[in-house]
This record gives sequence, C-alpha cells and structure tokens, in this order.
Amino acid sequence: MEAAEATGAQVTVLAVAPEADRVALRRIFEHSRWTLLEAGTVAEAAAALRQGLSLVLICEAVLPDGTWMELLDHARDLPAPPPVIVTARCADDDLWLNVLDRGGYNLLGKPFSEKEVFEMVSVAWRHRKDRVQFQARAAG
Repeated sequence: MEAAEATGAQVTVLAVAPEADRVALRRIFEHSRWTLLEAGTVAEAAAALRQGLSLVLICEAVLPDGTWMELLDHARDLPAPPPVIVTARCADDDLWLNVLDRGGYNLLGKPFSEKEVFEMVSVAWRHRKDRVQFQARAAG
C-alpha cells in the first residue's frame, strides 16, 4: 500500500504529457485509489490548475505549446502551488539541477518505473500537504 493510501488520503495527480506517457501512468495508477487527471498541453493544464484541486503535477519537459518551465510559472500563481515533477527520456544531471534550481520538485526518468512513480508522487504529495498545513497554522 502506498504511503498516502495508508493514511487514508486522496491523492490527485495531473499528468501533462504525450498520450503514450498518459497511458503508461493510467496503467500504473489503475490499481490504486489515486485520481489521475490528464492534459496534453500547457494550456489544458493551466485550465485544470485554475480549478484549485489539491494535487501533484507530473509534466513532460517539452510539450506541444511550451515547456515545463511555463507550467511551473502557472503553478506558482496558485495560492497553494502543487509540486511539479518533470519527466524526460534523457533525465540527466543538468536537467535535474535545472528543475531543482527553478523550483520544481524533482525529475522522473522514462520509461516510468511503477515503484519510482509511486514513491516520488507519495513524497511530493506529503510535502505539499505538510506545507499547506504549516501555512494554515502560521496564518491562523
């Protein structure tokens, strides 16, 4: 059982990726209680982010209408920005450092490993949840 499921929490992931990657993520998530939302472009993802869902964002490095950096900018505009996990077939140290330097959460290589996806999303979701709770306590 995944860490988030063990606590009874509902995890929502927005996957912004080519169709083949979304199919792979559907297969990975189909045996979990996690919710997978999908988008193929930065514009579609930006619209989904504006709905204000509590989520983790998985984003392909290069999309048809932009890059992960543009999507990260959209996420930062939210009151509670989601962690952004960038995916790439060539997940090298330079890209990983760039993701971290710009405020992304982490880099996930492809093809996807089910174990790695679940672990990374679980930790990212928990990080976001803790950050939101901390901000609420600090404000209240």
